[in-house]
Parts: sequence; structure tokens; C-alpha cells
Amino acid sequence: MHPLFRLVSRLLPAVLVALVSIACSKPAPEPEVVVISPHWEGIKDETSRAFSAWHQKTYGQPATIRWRELGGGGSQIIKFLRDEYAGHASSGLDVLYGGGIDPFRDLKKDGLLARCDLPPEILAAIPAQLNGMDLRDPDQEWFGASLAGFGIITNERARGVLGLPPVRQWSDLIDPRLDGWISACDPRASSSALSIYEIILQSLGWERGWAVLMQMSGNTRAFLSSSAASAVEVGVGDATFGVAIDSYGQAQSAYYGPQNVSFVLPQGQTVITPDSIAMLKNPPHPEMARRFLQFVLGRPGQLLWMLPRGQPGGAVHAVINRMSVQPALYDEFAGVTPVRTDPFRLPNDLQYSEELGAKRRVILGQIIAACMVDPHDGLVRAWRALNDPANASRRNVLLAKFVVPPCTAQELLSDSALRDPVQLTALLNRWQNDALRRYAEITQEAAHP
Repeated sequence: MHPLFRLVSRLLPAVLVALVSIACSKPAPEPEVVVISPHWEGIKDETSRAFSAWHQKTYGQPATIRWRELGGGGSQIIKFLRDEYAGHASSGLDVLYGGGIDPFRDLKKDGLLARCDLPPEILAAIPAQLNGMDLRDPDQEWFGASLAGFGIITNERARGVLGLPPVRQWSDLIDPRLDGWISACDPRASSSALSIYEIILQSLGWERGWAVLMQMSGNTRAFLSSSAASAVEVGVGDATFGVAIDSYGQAQSAYYGPQNVSFVLPQGQTVITPDSIAMLKNPPHPEMARRFLQFVLGRPGQLLWMLPRGQPGGAVHAVINRMSVQPALYDEFAGVTPVRTDPFRLPNDLQYSEELGAKRRVILGQIIAACMVDPHDGLVRAWRALNDPANASRRNVLLAKFVVPPCTAQELLSDSALRDPVQLTALLNRWQNDALRRYAEITQEAAHP
């Protein structure tokens, strides 16, 4: 045998042993859960840190959350999931986290959620309902992870400088002095924005509610594609007022200080709803998905909402305070938690109909967009023209023409054309053209007394 071959044959076993030893010495990858969520980065970062620490303590090793970035809100995520499941048995995702309650109900109807059995002590700590609103699915396919209220955010410093009146109710947003100082969100892009518009319509009635939405739109500087961006606009002072889910409003208030940025829930004109979480159908990591839900809905995950930043068990860097779904925590941390509203003791004057909201939600955002968002430039011109002091004697007549809804509340529910995509598109185009023509007429009439 050639000496070189003899040397190789002697060294080869040792080399193989060394390679195997090196391979075995590499740490095993951390278990992961793949989550899709419209939550902002602060919530994601704090949840990743806290979940990994909890998993280390509970199961003896850290864990990773792989967030699936889609670049859109809840509406875009729902469309994405439906498209994924249309061609595959699994979406490749484990959990949907955040986006309100309606998307979860829709996905359940589509058969795209999976049952998740949680420890009895977790279920016992979360009521089944709050003021008639389900906080978890009876079949355990979705669960409220936190609670959300909808209200008004105000940059108090800007308001003081501009000499604008305080805003506490939805109808306060129609004051012409607020022209150009309201930030809002396109309801087609945000489920929370759509929820706010539905709440306004139900709290004030269809015709009065529509009139408030129209006049509020006249005062709106722009319709953004993100509710979070709208709240940030108010926080930095680019806008003075905005409508927002409480998590965004309270985050801005906590960051800038309540004396600078305030957030209020209109008394008797809002509703508390769950912001939910669910395991998706055929998840690639079912056990890790179950553990993630167990963390979020259990005491460690709920304390992450309730405790002040910097306190053990709370967030480390971001301000993410939200209302917990566990009633006991409000008394336990009274005077400690920065969450000032106990939703389980909040008076409930508004008789909100989930059934009505669900029926209208499919098309309401599109109707608002057709009449207010897409023709916004023409709407604003008409709004400013009818508010011109020169038209004070005719303002009521012009305003009545300005706020007329495209259909009655009954027609919105009974018109079969609203449920046919082709006919709906034609109807929306007609309503938008009618709105543009009406705005132009109001502007013209105001210019020629």
C-alpha cells in the first residue's frame, strides 16, 4: 500500500470522530412558533423577549417567535390567509395574533382556525363575556388576548396653541374650527378604524351618525392607511385630533405625557371589544402554538400588558399597556398599573349590536370610502364652502344636502346588489359619482349666493 494511502487510512477514523463531535456540539435550534400579527413592533419585541424567558423557565429552553411580516393591517392579513389556504392545507403559519374580533369570527366560519385546549386555570380567569360581548369562542378556536376601547386622541399642546375647543364626544369632531386638524384612517385598510365608524353609527343612529362621519371627514386632513400612523400624527402634532383604538391612544399619551397628549373614551358612546388570538388550521408547530397561546392568555402574558415599563414582569423598552382580559388583575395592581380603565366596571350605556355590526361590516368600509375617502378633495371643498361666513344664512340648507347618506339603514341590509360583487362595484361607482356631483353643486351654490 502506498504510504500516503496508509496515512489516510489511519487518520480517517479520527477525522470522522472529530467531525461528528463538532456536529454534535452545535446547539440545537431553539423551538419556534410562526406568528402573523398587525401589532406594532413594540408589542412584538416585548412579546418575543417575555415569551422566550417564560419558555426557558417553564420548559427548560428559550423559544423564538418568527414574526411573519406582511406590511398591512388586519384586513390585508385576512385576505392573505384566505389566499394561502385556497391552495394549501396549511398556511405555514401557527398563530394569528391581534386584529380585533371580527376577522377571527370570519376565519372560523371559513374553517381556518384550530381548537386550542388551554389549562383550566387560564379559562377560569377569563370571563366568557363582557356586557354581552364574547371574550372567547365557545369552541375554543379564538380567545380575547386583551381588551380594546375606541376613543379620541388629542394633542393638548397643539390644541392650546391653536385655541381649539376640547373634544370629548364623537359629535365634537364636527366643529368647523377643527378643519384640517383631524387625522383619520381609511376603513378599508384598518379593522379598528372600521369598528370606530360602526360604533359612531350605532351610538348616534344611522342618519345622525352618517352626518357626523361626513362632517368629521370634512375636518380630516387626510385618510391614512394605518390607524397607528394616524395616532402618531396626533402625537407629533401634525394633527391635533384623531380617532383611535385605546392601545394607540394610550401609547401616545404615555410617551408624551397625559398633559401633552390625552385619550378619552366617549362616555356612553363606545364599546369594549376583545383583541384576539387563535391557532390557525394545520399549524406547522402545533405544540409551540399552544404554548404561545398559554403564555399570552396566562398570567405572565397578561402582566406584560398591565405592569409599568421597567417593573419585573412588565415591558422593558416599549410602552405597550393595554386592558387585560383577567378581571382580578385590576384590583391586584390598582395604583400600580398605568391602565386607568377597568372595563369590567365601566358603565355600558351603548346597546351595541354585534349582529348588526357583522352584517354591515362587509360593505360599510367600501361605502364610506366611496363617499368620503376617495372623493375627499371634493368633499373638503364643499365643506369649506358651506362653512364660509358669507353663507351663514344658507348653511343649514347646504349642510342638509352635504350630509345625506347614499341609502337608508334598511337598504344597506336588504339590497341584494350589495352582496353581488359586480352589482356592488356598479353601485359604489354610482354613489361615488353622485357624491362628487353633490359636492360640486354645493361648492357652486355657495360661491353664487
